[in-house]
Amino acid sequence: MAKTGTRGWSRLVPSLSMIAGLGVLARALAEPRALLNDPDTYLHIAAGRWILAHVALPVHDPFSHTFAGASWVPHEWLAEVVLAAVWRGAGWSGVVLLAAICFALSVALLTRYLLRWAEPFSALIAAGLGAALVEGHVLARPHMLAMPLLVWWSGALFAARDNGAPPPFRLLPVMVLWANLHASFLVGIGLALFLFAEALPTPERGCWGLFAGLAVVAAALTPNGLAGFIEPFRLMAMPALQASFGEWQSADFQHFQPLEIWLLGLVGLGLTTGVKAPLPRVALVALLCHMALAHIRHADLLGLVGPLALAASLGPQLAARLRSVPASVVTQFLERRARPAALPAAMVTVAIAAAISLPLLLRPIERGDGTVTPAAAVAAARALGLDGPVFNSERFGGYLAYKGVPAFIDGRIELYGNAFLARFIAAAAGNLPALTALLDRYRIQWTLLAPEDGAVAQLDRLPGWRRIYSDTHAVIHARAVLGP
Repeated sequence: MAKTGTRGWSRLVPSLSMIAGLGVLARALAEPRALLNDPDTYLHIAAGRWILAHVALPVHDPFSHTFAGASWVPHEWLAEVVLAAVWRGAGWSGVVLLAAICFALSVALLTRYLLRWAEPFSALIAAGLGAALVEGHVLARPHMLAMPLLVWWSGALFAARDNGAPPPFRLLPVMVLWANLHASFLVGIGLALFLFAEALPTPERGCWGLFAGLAVVAAALTPNGLAGFIEPFRLMAMPALQASFGEWQSADFQHFQPLEIWLLGLVGLGLTTGVKAPLPRVALVALLCHMALAHIRHADLLGLVGPLALAASLGPQLAARLRSVPASVVTQFLERRARPAALPAAMVTVAIAAAISLPLLLRPIERGDGTVTPAAAVAAARALGLDGPVFNSERFGGYLAYKGVPAFIDGRIELYGNAFLARFIAAAAGNLPALTALLDRYRIQWTLLAPEDGAVAQLDRLPGWRRIYSDTHAVIHARAVLGP
């Protein structure tokens, strides 16, 4: 009877992958406002609202006055619709919860795929390090909605290839969904092509070649067609973007970075354990390391795809070395929990996730003034009757779009182009010739800048301009005589 009762209770205990997902969900919701600390969240919701209101895509820019009517490729349109719908139905708390759940699903899926090859301790360490790399980029933006698809696609393709099986053609609809959510679908295409190249010496090469070709076709099934393939490459070819936007810059190792642990861990693993991996997989992980070092935003790929690339080769080797150590009670528990959970455990997991989310839903987030939310300044501008073209900090562009104010610039850098961005950066930094040129060319009537922008001090001294408002987060200048 006791054993039967113990087995019954065991069916209620979540699996390791579920526990990992619950852990990162709790971590993300511990600081819910941190997920909203990005100006593009406002922009994506504004775009989603526009799409829902017009039942069409904004292929001609509706949000700026500098490029009004210019061709725009809304390649994240589906994610924007989802974000806007959730915001409309559940407010900012719903948007935060959606992003946190996507993060949790991604880590849970990563853990499940790793457990196919690795013993529990190794799988949890790899998943934990992967989550640490992603954590700094957990924001309420479209890439979070695509993140579970990245892990699902990568895990399924690596599993098929490592088992010598044909590629999972049933996964192709995932690529269609992914391509309509976020530009990271190109990683999925690249991975399919990589595994096709890896399979060339094997009898499955034909299947993998066909799968890679169909994946490209599936990715083109968006309202944007081939333009959706081109836009990400335009971003990567913009020097001004990569020199000025934090997530496009290299990691700063003068401060602690989870990437450092990852890189040192790879070195230590190779030097102390003697484990080996196939050369193509080593090359793939080396490429992911290079991408993470070049642009900190790509650390996500190293954390989520890197472990999956090495799991089939390193997992069994590490497990063989650990078998020489006597199994403890904790090890035995983890091994039992490594198996997929029964339905009762899944229901318990959902209940725990709901309990973790409840405080956020009971105390809805109200967004006030902040580094990306110049609410008081915009309200003051309206009260003062300011009208006409504005010159704004890039980080305020999303909020202006959200409030229906045509911006000078916002986060759609691919729309504005490198030359415009370079001129804007120089002007915002306080380069007087660049600033006056833009103010005159675009007939700027008022400015909305962050206090630390160099242009603020220049406008304080510039004839014909006067400071009319300032607070902790924003400063407003207006022409001394407002006019058209």
